[in-house]
Amino acid sequence: MGHEDFRIGGAASGATRRGAPRRRIARTIAAAVLGCSVLAAWPAPAAGEYRAANGLIVKLKDAPAHERAQALGVAKADDAQGSRLQRVLGHAGISRYRAQPAGRAAQRLDFGRVLGGAEAARIAAQLRADPDVEWVVANEREQRLQAATPSDPYFAQQWWLANPGGSNSNALAARRRGLPGFEGAWALERGRAAAIVALLDTGITRHPDLAGQVLAGYDFVSTIDYANDGDGRDADASDPGDWVDNADRQSAPALFDDCEVQDSSWHGTQIAGLVAAVTDNAQGIASTSWDARVLPVRVAGKCGAEVADIIDGMRWAAGLAVATSGGGFLPANPNPARIISISFGSSAACNPAYQSTIDELAEHGVVVVAAAGNQHAAPMRPANCKGAIGVAALNRDGFKATYSNFGAGLVVATVGGDPDDEGAWGAILGDDGIVTLGNAGRTGPAAGGYARVYGSSFSAPIVAGAVSLMLSANPGLTPAQIVAGLRQSARPHVTSPVIGACSADNQGRCICTTQTCGAGMLDVAEAVRYAQTIGQQATFTPRRWPVEVIANAEVSEAVALGADVPPPAADSTLASAGGGGGAVGPLWLLGLTLSVAAVARAFRRRR
Repeated sequence: MGHEDFRIGGAASGATRRGAPRRRIARTIAAAVLGCSVLAAWPAPAAGEYRAANGLIVKLKDAPAHERAQALGVAKADDAQGSRLQRVLGHAGISRYRAQPAGRAAQRLDFGRVLGGAEAARIAAQLRADPDVEWVVANEREQRLQAATPSDPYFAQQWWLANPGGSNSNALAARRRGLPGFEGAWALERGRAAAIVALLDTGITRHPDLAGQVLAGYDFVSTIDYANDGDGRDADASDPGDWVDNADRQSAPALFDDCEVQDSSWHGTQIAGLVAAVTDNAQGIASTSWDARVLPVRVAGKCGAEVADIIDGMRWAAGLAVATSGGGFLPANPNPARIISISFGSSAACNPAYQSTIDELAEHGVVVVAAAGNQHAAPMRPANCKGAIGVAALNRDGFKATYSNFGAGLVVATVGGDPDDEGAWGAILGDDGIVTLGNAGRTGPAAGGYARVYGSSFSAPIVAGAVSLMLSANPGLTPAQIVAGLRQSARPHVTSPVIGACSADNQGRCICTTQTCGAGMLDVAEAVRYAQTIGQQATFTPRRWPVEVIANAEVSEAVALGADVPPPAADSTLASAGGGGGAVGPLWLLGLTLSVAAVARAFRRRR
């Protein structure tokens, strides 16, 4: 038959969603190739899942393969199969079409024009109702698969979100062997609102790039002099600023003598930007998850955070009851988080208050992701607690960032920015930091802006974002499975013939091992694949990655300068020191010094 116009039940109408689901397309291809009778496994697509199509592809039940039909001499339009097809189409009221072979045993129906999505869905439903039809699909035009590239204008500067790659022959900026690869992971999972990340930090400020991404949190800062908002615990998790000035030190020396005089850090807003800035909205930056939600839990004000506030904040974030001094309980958290990211700590060993809380959270399916610290020393608490996901910071090319703590017990490592003005090697091997959200206020909050930051404080939320994607892909993961997935999916640490291994005598930029920086370098795409695999079967086969070797002219130039950070004094050790279960001391905010300096530089550049 020739090409002729065809119309049934009125004209095509309405735009439809682009693209049938990938899984259904894959199933259709498999049926065309294998010719299996699997009617029960082929649910009809919803009308909205069709798009414009150049005809339909129909498979009749028990239709012989085309090569078999040719051998039997029954390939003409008026043969037995042609008669069956004519009858089926006639019952559907279709009389004008051209049929030609498609796949192994199906027929392509050409109606001489392109069908609209709604019309294609309607005709397919009529054909599918015939008991002689095995399946019907639209003959849609498939598009070239492209990487998920957000429209956010600063995305081009967010090198830490790109896929890992590069070699020793690349320019320094293109050496990205230490990157976690969020851009590649987004092809598997872009994140869902239900995979909430609680941020135990300084609170949060308003920012247009966080609109709709922030859940109602809570303020746990109980000491009013530190709280800086005029009261103790309340339901307002906004950040009033955590600056410390000379007036603080003079008026209350017992509280502020060991606190540095500094402007507000806006650290909680910076962390929130990495996890949940609105992505693909043609504004600002992208974040780890395209539909993330963060729960701000304010535990820090001026001069730090108290352990009691931190552990109560952790429990509330997880949806557990928190008692009050009056004998009652705080209002329950209506949006419990399964991921808690914390970038506070001290150089003391893990204490029972932290450990018992982390153990309790694990029993309720909650994981704690904690920064290792920035003092070239052993991991700080709570990153050194059993069951916590301790995170070290890497340079973009995979070796340890100059400041990062390291040592046994960490789970994984990932980028945190590596300042180009710190350490002897910074000017040669450093980078320009991680772009995130910020605030223009020096003390109190002002307009939202953007900043470049450094520190393991920012490595931790990057890992928390990866865990959010894992739980988006498979909400049934247990804390033990999440930790196992991060370890099993990690890429091996880089090696180098010239950069020394991290040790008590080599604490600056150095080569990590599984004994010093966790199982390897975070690989988000593989971590998501682990989550998807464990959701379907019991075992996961890790991808075998080659071990990258760092050796290039810049590295040789840097090494020739001597150690990146001078060896410690003879009487100092790499081991954690200090005790304490009260207020976290001078090292209270793991990335503060680095991040504040970076923010200042960023705003100076804009001026």
